[in-house]
Amino acid sequence: MNIYAFITMLFSLQFFYWFVGQKASKQLKNQEDYFLAGRSVKLFPLMMTFLATQVGGGIVLGAADEAFRFGWPVLLYPLGAALGLMLLGSGIGRKLAAFNVPTVAQIFDVAYGSVFLRKIASTLSVVSLFMILVAQIIASHKFLVSLGFNNTALFIAFWAIVIIYTTQGGLKAVISTDMAQAAFFSVIFLLCFGIVLFSESQSLSMQIPTAETFSNVSSKLSGWLLMPLFFMVIEQDMGQRCFAGASPQIVSRASFLAGIGTMAVCIVPVFFGSLANIQGIEVPQGGSVLMAAIEKTTNPWMSALVGCAVLAAIISTATSLINAISSNLASDFTLFLKNVNPMSALKGLTCTISIGAIFFAFYFDNIVDLLIQSYELSVVSLFIPIVIAIFNKKGNFISALLSIIFGMIGFCLFRVYPIAFPREIAGIMLSLLGYGCGEVIVLYRARALIKT
Repeated sequence: MNIYAFITMLFSLQFFYWFVGQKASKQLKNQEDYFLAGRSVKLFPLMMTFLATQVGGGIVLGAADEAFRFGWPVLLYPLGAALGLMLLGSGIGRKLAAFNVPTVAQIFDVAYGSVFLRKIASTLSVVSLFMILVAQIIASHKFLVSLGFNNTALFIAFWAIVIIYTTQGGLKAVISTDMAQAAFFSVIFLLCFGIVLFSESQSLSMQIPTAETFSNVSSKLSGWLLMPLFFMVIEQDMGQRCFAGASPQIVSRASFLAGIGTMAVCIVPVFFGSLANIQGIEVPQGGSVLMAAIEKTTNPWMSALVGCAVLAAIISTATSLINAISSNLASDFTLFLKNVNPMSALKGLTCTISIGAIFFAFYFDNIVDLLIQSYELSVVSLFIPIVIAIFNKKGNFISALLSIIFGMIGFCLFRVYPIAFPREIAGIMLSLLGYGCGEVIVLYRARALIKT
């Protein structure tokens, strides 16, 4: 890699993102502007921000690392995210937008009439999103270290620029920078893929997966495919974009197109991870499989461009997560905004979250495993009551409460006592059982009242 070219391009792009974010952040008037961009986001920017939010450190660096170990079956991980976006596009996103609320957690307020459930859902959402944010920062740190930049000052400067424009501009700044970042990493990834595909066509034929390769990862398939897919329906950063769309129709089209784009882009890291395995490319301890493969198969300038594209993908996901977490805290726990200037409080909250995630990032290591656990925590607890609310509009408090409790029990129980059945699916089934128990209790009470 051309190190000087990489550093120059990286910080030039960072300041460009900062400029774009600052320009978009002008005339922020209220909390709706800050978190929902005035509910007026059009098709193209909405599609690009959907794409930018999903293509992050896990899908790019994590998928390449896993593909180096397991091959093409890892494609099921980004496929889960792509199918989740398409699921939003098939009508779920439109139904979410119809609730006209600022956070997914507030669906519990509307559908189940419970502020208590809303706060539980919001807390679980914040924990999950924060863990995913930490995973993005881990990815950036490992990536920079793998390139020889184990410099704390450089790392802090890199993220300081991100924090500044995200804090100042809210969702408007995030969407504006998402468009620039998504366009950049999509073009660079696909260009690099095309160049290497043309020159390494023989190696590609050696990567065709067999039944044995899928059997080797059978225990991971449900987590790779289903958790990102189901999480897409309930996560705040996706819901936030659905709520910010100019119309429900725009939300559907944008998310469906973003799903196609996500799948196209995510073929690239899986391809390079599998290629590195086939060619026996040596990956340094703690290094990036993706960059090792690209440095081996391309030239230093292309490696520098891809390095900047990887970090653009990580940043675009991280900024969305930062804004989504602060949206949950500000909208669902209003005590954060009491007795202070609202806009100053929102910006201070966003900045605090960002700094906190950087500190937490030094205590974890495996990107994909952390992401899957983050997805699972929310999915097994919230997926059933949210999906039922989306289609039924109204529900019972007891049913939703038991569904969340049973899901959380499953999340903990199946880790302490592993079972042969995929624990993610088992947790969702347990949550569904909890919801069913709640319906039986409500029905029994209703009949008891009729008799009396």
